[in-house]
Amino acid sequence: MTYRFRCYRGGDEEQIINLWNRCLTRDPVTREKFRRKILLDENFDPRGCHVAESGKHVVGVCLALRRRFPYYGLGLEAEKGWITLLFVHPDHRRRGIASGLLDRSEQFLKKNAVRDVLVSPYTPNYIIPGVDVDAYADAHRLLRARGYKGTEKVYSMGRSLLDFRVSEEMTERCASLEAQGISIKPFESHYTVPLLDFLGRDYPGDLFRTALECLRAAPNCDEILIAVKEDEVVGFSHFEQEHFGPFAVAPSLGGRGIGTCLYYRTAAHMKERGHRNLWLAWTTGHAKDFYHKMGLKTLRRHEIMSKSLSEDRSA
Repeated sequence: MTYRFRCYRGGDEEQIINLWNRCLTRDPVTREKFRRKILLDENFDPRGCHVAESGKHVVGVCLALRRRFPYYGLGLEAEKGWITLLFVHPDHRRRGIASGLLDRSEQFLKKNAVRDVLVSPYTPNYIIPGVDVDAYADAHRLLRARGYKGTEKVYSMGRSLLDFRVSEEMTERCASLEAQGISIKPFESHYTVPLLDFLGRDYPGDLFRTALECLRAAPNCDEILIAVKEDEVVGFSHFEQEHFGPFAVAPSLGGRGIGTCLYYRTAAHMKERGHRNLWLAWTTGHAKDFYHKMGLKTLRRHEIMSKSLSEDRSA
């Protein structure tokens, strides 16, 4: 069977969405989500979206991205690129399609001066935070065979809120913080500048973007809770329906229990809003241990992978 490789063009949308939902069974996409997170991403470039065809049918897709515009305090990250999508129709696998798509994606990135490619902690519109090692084990093996190395293990976690409550011990711990001049409270509009100052200084990039876009959409956003010390914002927590995060505490104040109280107050606020579950898309390292202590369980396991294109003469 003969396959043809080409770049994305108008009219591919419907076939790509249908193929995506057949292949990425844990990560389905709607037409609206595809347009918002793929086609309308400011870094989307049709030359980096490669398609494999059999006859008139799309049977494989790979999306490579590099920053075309500076990103909220991180700049262009000019030497970084990302592969955020790679899938092939089950009936057409093990015929070299995925490798052919990767070849073209890596060539696109290298031509744009990218030295290191990641799969795929891309922001703002990441699809999956790394390869799901359980659901997409074939892709994980392929990437390893192609020279990609695991750089970080990432976990999706969650818990039910049906039996969630704030214990007396936790209430006392939060009261102790209050006595130290640190309060946890729902966001109020007069904290707009202190919040953005805190995130821009300590957490540039996606946390800053999340807060900014949330406040643009609703200046009195009640899906944000903050930790405040002497009118300075030193902690931030956000949720959207049952999705918890992002979440951050000033590095200079780590270890004082601010994160624990901020989490509990946020979870309680979510339950008050009628949400029955709490889940977060990804966490790593010590943060995973923290959430485990908070009663969350691992839902999915991912691995962020990387490859140096400067050392790969084939790309």
